[in-house]
Amino acid sequence: MTGSSNRTLQVGGASAPPIASPSLQTVRWLIGLRLIVISTLFLGTLIIQTTSRQILPLSSLYSLFLLTYGLSLLYLTLHLRGVSTRIQAIAQLVGDLLIVTGFVYATGGSYSPFSFLYLTVIVVAAALLRGGGLVFAGLSALSYGVLVDLIVFEVIPIPPNLTGVQIPDLSSRVLIQLMIHVVGFVLVAFLVSTLTESLRSAQQRLEEETARATQFAALTDHVVRSVGAGIMACDLDGNLLHLNPAGAKILEIEDPDDHVGTPIEELMPLDNNNWGLIWARAHDRSIVRVEESIGGPSKGVGMSVGPLEDEIGRVVGFVVNFKDLSAIEMETARSRLRDRMAAVGEMAARMAHEIKNPLASISGSCQVLSSTAGLNETGQRLVGIVVDESIRLSSILDSFLDYARHPEVHKISCDASQMLRDSLDLLKRSPEVREAHRFQLQAPDQLEMLGDPDLLRQVFWNLSRNSIQAMPEGGSLKIDCRLTGEWIELRWKDTGIGMTDEIQNRAFEPFFTASEKGTGLGLAVVYTAVHEHGGTINIESELGQGTTVTIQLPAPRTIDG
Repeated sequence: MTGSSNRTLQVGGASAPPIASPSLQTVRWLIGLRLIVISTLFLGTLIIQTTSRQILPLSSLYSLFLLTYGLSLLYLTLHLRGVSTRIQAIAQLVGDLLIVTGFVYATGGSYSPFSFLYLTVIVVAAALLRGGGLVFAGLSALSYGVLVDLIVFEVIPIPPNLTGVQIPDLSSRVLIQLMIHVVGFVLVAFLVSTLTESLRSAQQRLEEETARATQFAALTDHVVRSVGAGIMACDLDGNLLHLNPAGAKILEIEDPDDHVGTPIEELMPLDNNNWGLIWARAHDRSIVRVEESIGGPSKGVGMSVGPLEDEIGRVVGFVVNFKDLSAIEMETARSRLRDRMAAVGEMAARMAHEIKNPLASISGSCQVLSSTAGLNETGQRLVGIVVDESIRLSSILDSFLDYARHPEVHKISCDASQMLRDSLDLLKRSPEVREAHRFQLQAPDQLEMLGDPDLLRQVFWNLSRNSIQAMPEGGSLKIDCRLTGEWIELRWKDTGIGMTDEIQNRAFEPFFTASEKGTGLGLAVVYTAVHEHGGTINIESELGQGTTVTIQLPAPRTIDG
């Protein structure tokens, strides 16, 4: 609305009005209060009129009441039409000035004891409008002076209650009375304007400080929510006050607000330390650093505990900063694995180049030897074995070279769902698939991503083939593909023989395999391809219960960003 569109000044990220215009609520209160006052006077006048035995000259008061109601209707119209609150306030004050002047005239003019009502208009003007007190003090003095002059010079009729009274001319007494009113109006306007301006400045400073405090609190809350480590605040008794999202994720808590007031011993039970001793050391304003396991040895956290102080330096609680060490250890292990794979790959490449040429000579010589006349059956069989093993060894060396050669990734837009369907169709035609094998693919009709189609098909094929090989007698393979936030998540879940912890820890190492026919490079190639796409791969398996391999690849908008 027009009434609320005032110019603003930017202060610390928030806006504060440089000029205090009346609010809509103030304007509404002014209209309502005026209606209450005038209705009360109207009822009082009616009561006096009906209870008095004399005929009182109150017709002029009734005219004023009617005028006030009419002006109030005008104010309501301006308010409903959305006129500026400043214009509404000025209109109401001018109308009040007319009504007060009429009331003073009706009650005796210069003899009226109600001339102090002008002060009400001046005070309200000073409170609502900057500089309005002095302006309406002048208008009030002018209205009162003109009224007295009009009565003295008989321009307007003498007030009814002054009938028979000698109206003085502009004597010194009348002039002194006018001067007293003018000076009084100006002094009251000056005092009220000064006080109002001081109050307005204090309110503006308070709003600015409140805006800064709100902005700082919002920034602090954003930082606490965005930080990757867990942050927990508790009172002196060790009861939870606040837990950020990262901490809730580490502790596997869905809604931290539901656990406010819960002892931290219940949320984060320590295996080797005591929270009471930690609180005692932190209360002495020392930082306590602990590496602990929570919920079993598989989940370790590193944390620091320090005092939480108020604005005057009193310890009112504790702050716990903690981080999931298992994630750090996993990333460290992955980094060591990448280094080891790179070293082994370089060695494999050199060995493969040195072996392939002699191997080709051996294979070619054996093939020539097998066609030589006079070679008996045993010799033919032995030569055939050499040729077959040479071919198999050459295939292994080719796999070594494929792994050792750093893949050149050419990312283009491709359909992950379609590539999964193609890999599954190809797998179903493989001689390794039996009638007892069951396949299930859950994927959207189309899921666009940025990637190298050749590498991704190799990843999909290797993981699907590994699952089949883990179910030699048949079983179920379920492949899921879905978009989860900023990641495309792909999951292969089989009901095969599963893996031991040792096999899981070494699954991505080159040349390590638990299969008699494997080369130990399938998962190593998968790991390298996923890493080149900026993704992650994780294996969850239990011996005899099957295996689940989960891959997360960045969604297109993440890669673009």
